[in-house]
Amino acid sequence: MDPVVIIGGGVIGASLAYHLRDHPRPVVLYERNALGSGTSADSVALFVWHQSSPDESSHNLRARSWEQYEPLVRDETLSFEQIGTLDVAKTEAEAENLQSLTEDIEEFGAEATFLEPDALSDHGIDPTVVAGAMFTPEDGYLDPSEIIQHYIHEATDQGVTVETQTAVTDVVTEDGRVTGVETEAGNHDAAAVVNAAGPWAPTVNEMVDVSLPFRHNRGPVVVLQKDESFSLPFVQFGDGMYFRGEGRNQAFAGDFGASFDDAELLNPAGARSIPHEFYLEIDDRIQEAIPRLEGVELVNEWVGVRTLTPDGVPTVGKTEVDDFYIAAGMNGLGVTLAPAVGEFLAGVITGGSVDDDVESYLSPARFS
Repeated sequence: MDPVVIIGGGVIGASLAYHLRDHPRPVVLYERNALGSGTSADSVALFVWHQSSPDESSHNLRARSWEQYEPLVRDETLSFEQIGTLDVAKTEAEAENLQSLTEDIEEFGAEATFLEPDALSDHGIDPTVVAGAMFTPEDGYLDPSEIIQHYIHEATDQGVTVETQTAVTDVVTEDGRVTGVETEAGNHDAAAVVNAAGPWAPTVNEMVDVSLPFRHNRGPVVVLQKDESFSLPFVQFGDGMYFRGEGRNQAFAGDFGASFDDAELLNPAGARSIPHEFYLEIDDRIQEAIPRLEGVELVNEWVGVRTLTPDGVPTVGKTEVDDFYIAAGMNGLGVTLAPAVGEFLAGVITGGSVDDDVESYLSPARFS
């Protein structure tokens, strides 16, 4: 039988391969580089209940993901550091908005608390320069490589084929439906093709003339280190700058990047550097608001590329080309949503029962 082909070996493609492992058709995953070498490798790997814009459908997807992550964390298949998220308000207006947001998130069923400034010194924040923060204590970070290794190991044990260092160069269609793929290693028939190519998703869409409103932004990350140990939650500010504790004596500092309106399509393979101004902004923010990070030194850095959608919601499901599916546009939430996205799309592909509300929420057709 012709296989289901998955393009992309990040957390989304790996999750889908895992959830399709019992499919009666063969399943083949192609990754142009090494598994997890793209956006997944550049991620700060958060699982977050926190939301900046309250959305119950998004919360429900996170809940479904955590139902799958939790037993793997409990049996130590996956590591998880629960550090919590602090969404910091610098003005009274921001504080009022976060207080309202806290109530919304609690109504969804997540744990959230609004903390007054005096309570923030325990989390490494100078209480004299902020107006409070929303705290979602159950947030934390995972290891993307562990997630991918687990999914791929389970998938290949059940017969899924994984081909790395093999780029898909074209998707073949005939009479409006997918019939195969061309790769650097040769041509292959396919019963269905899934675009889970992360930042390469717009390029793959072009192969079949599927038009979806994806854009990219750059996500600069620097790694900071001190000699002594310290802890820090995931701290984010209204302007998009964030900091996240890492292990015993390190922290990541980064920026969420441009909004969709200000973003553009980028070459995912293009050279990317961090502008000098960003280092200055990080130092200024530490000096202004995070005394726990004073004296850190820069030890590493990178720039990731995220794929954005206009509404901030992933695009997952059928497209107008028969047997061509999409699972992309994670808007920086790939690690958080990977289990739920893989499970949902596997149900769509196999013709299983799927939640109508989820299908409508994620559907590419919403952009038609």
